[in-house]
Amino acid sequence: MTMIEQYNPFAEAAPSTAEDTPARSVGFAPWTESMTPFAEVPGGLATEREQDRMLAEAFAELRDEAFDEALAFLAEETEQVVADRFMGESPSSAPERERYADAQLAPVRFEAMQYLDNLQSGLAGMDVESLSEDQLGEVLDRFDPETGELTPASEEFIGSLVRKAKSAVVGKVAGAALGPILEKLKGLVNPLLRRVLSFAIGRLPAPLQPAARTLAARFTSEAGETEEEEGLGEAPMSPANLTDVEALAESFDAALAEAMVGGAIGGTAGELEGESFEARDGSYGMEGRELETLALARGELIDRLRTAEDEEDLAPAIEQFVPALLGALRLGINLVGRPKVVGFLARYVGQLISRWVGPQLSGPLSNAIVDTGLRLITLAEAGEAAGGRGDEAGPVALASVVEDTVRRLAENEDYIYENEDLMQLATAEAFSQAVATYFPPQFVRPALQQAPSLGGTFIARRPRSLRTYRKYTRIPEIEVTPQIADALPTFGGANVGAALRAAGATFPVRARMHIYQAAPGTTLPRMMRVDRASAGGGRGYVTAANVHPLTPGAAGLLLREPQLGVAVPAAYLRSRNRIAVGQRFYVLEPIGAAGALALPVSAASREVAQRLMPSRAWIVVNLRQSRITVGFYLSEAEAQRIIVAIRQGSGGAALLQALTAAYRAMDKSRSPHGHMRILREDGEDFEEVAAPLGKLVGGLLPPSVTALLRRRLRAWALPALANWVKTNLEAFARAAGHPDPGVTIRVRLTGVPGLNLLGPAMKALPGGGAAGALSALRGTPSISISVTPGRGRQKQKGRP
Repeated sequence: MTMIEQYNPFAEAAPSTAEDTPARSVGFAPWTESMTPFAEVPGGLATEREQDRMLAEAFAELRDEAFDEALAFLAEETEQVVADRFMGESPSSAPERERYADAQLAPVRFEAMQYLDNLQSGLAGMDVESLSEDQLGEVLDRFDPETGELTPASEEFIGSLVRKAKSAVVGKVAGAALGPILEKLKGLVNPLLRRVLSFAIGRLPAPLQPAARTLAARFTSEAGETEEEEGLGEAPMSPANLTDVEALAESFDAALAEAMVGGAIGGTAGELEGESFEARDGSYGMEGRELETLALARGELIDRLRTAEDEEDLAPAIEQFVPALLGALRLGINLVGRPKVVGFLARYVGQLISRWVGPQLSGPLSNAIVDTGLRLITLAEAGEAAGGRGDEAGPVALASVVEDTVRRLAENEDYIYENEDLMQLATAEAFSQAVATYFPPQFVRPALQQAPSLGGTFIARRPRSLRTYRKYTRIPEIEVTPQIADALPTFGGANVGAALRAAGATFPVRARMHIYQAAPGTTLPRMMRVDRASAGGGRGYVTAANVHPLTPGAAGLLLREPQLGVAVPAAYLRSRNRIAVGQRFYVLEPIGAAGALALPVSAASREVAQRLMPSRAWIVVNLRQSRITVGFYLSEAEAQRIIVAIRQGSGGAALLQALTAAYRAMDKSRSPHGHMRILREDGEDFEEVAAPLGKLVGGLLPPSVTALLRRRLRAWALPALANWVKTNLEAFARAAGHPDPGVTIRVRLTGVPGLNLLGPAMKALPGGGAAGALSALRGTPSISISVTPGRGRQKQKGRP
């Protein structure tokens, strides 16, 4: 028995579609729809460690989730405007789409530069360091721009940029000149907006150049080494986009942080005086055309499969396609320069799929897929879903198998390719998993079927476009209980139950479950917009805000089919803006009485989406200043529920229960190794790190120390909240009655004993490590609690 026969994933006997149809020409049977801060530098000099610390703190001062969200919103709005103007997303229309997107961004570019010019000239010659924080805050507020004529996304971006500029001024290192910092900030705006444009039209922008690329890699968890250090233990996956909007924001902050401390440490900020960062950055190499190249290559492969003759050797076609795909995959570098691997892959896959091409099979195969798939994609859309031709359903499915096989194989570690037996086994497994994804179950061996009880498969949507995606052909109807919803994680550490409650759900919820899979170039906003448009605008629930990750656990709870879910590294569960190729998602479409849920429907309803934001909690730690903020955002629905309880005399218990539930959910969302996630969900001007706490100032804290800090924090914060609730229900009610949706409560702990020692100096503590931390964290900090309407950002001590 040959290896191909041994690992052939296809069922031994495919069902016949007609008595007089030869076995070789049988097609598909009918199927229906129903950054971390710096790593340790061994042997580094004291001055290098001090520079690392200063850069890390400056970067942390600048990181702001609100800026990331604003950048994502601007990219989404720009992409939607371009999509409304141009039919499709073919590579040939790229120049026209680029010009149109540039015109769309011109007003926000003008407003940004005008604000920064006014700020720079207004602060010129002013002794900023002599002002108190309150005085400085008043001065900075004078330059706030009026942006009433901008689009919603542009206005939000300008607001975030204003806060970024204020943070840079307030947080600059003593001795650093303000002029070069603001000059650097001005020089960063045009390159950043240029990259937003590239992202919106389906190109892959490079991180900001030149030094920021290296700096951002050191700060953030984008480097593969960082994930290994975190001990995630998961198989690597390539990001859907080599650079996403959050990576752009991180790179932007890294470049600005360099300017904030450069004057004080003799770094590169001084070198930028009199020189535009935009000029240094230039347009050369700023964006990649990998998605355009891949779309063209995918189209050529589909055409080759569609016109292939019986028994034709398909290995050359596959071998020609592979480099285009590897160019769009970060992990694809593993296969570059390995012609033997690519050659074997092409021969293996080509031989196995040859039984599904040729005049005797391509027609029946395509007809079977298209005819039975009409219940999913509507009659008018059948040709588009199949790639624009009625006879392409089969070739599109086979091209998807080829693409997925290469992607899965590229996710293996290098040692696999060095051993012929392991490499052959990995190729066979990758092909089998790809076939199980894109072939109907009746053609797949039972042991490989991903969801036999559903009987569906994934089909490529708009396969010739720059940003294709896949959708599952079954849309099962399920019932979601509160217990199941609360156990389902979603992005950012929240859970599906909180999201549904924020939308006004009453459990149990009956819903249709739509299932998707990402391909290279996929973004959730783009995927949801296309899917919504495919339904004629009738599915308002289809929006990125309602997308949840389909992990094996979620698929098991909702469908009892865990293999339909995909496990991904934690980095792809933190935000909807950063997803992986092959990652799967689901959207719940409420039906029956729940169909009236107020779910956000598009980027245009940004205000509605914010109103329906679920309850959540976060922690912000400032080691250097021994300060911790524990924040709670209670959704509008939950806040109003508590108001009803207050009127009934049980408001204290209801409020405390909501706060403790949010705290527990946050605590459970940490990584398996107990690392504290320090997030800046509310945009407050405290230090923020999207990585383990121990990375903040250069030394990795042992999990035992992180767990100890968590335990101490619970013991400080929760009793303080319990006491506060007794006498502050009226203040909560006033905040809940404000027009801004929801309520934010902040617990501020200052003078936290021993917090400033949990960095590199921890080794010098008595006993060192956990024993030293236990001793350092004794005592009680000063605690204050405030309540404000919505997710608003309080101005405190002159900070934005």
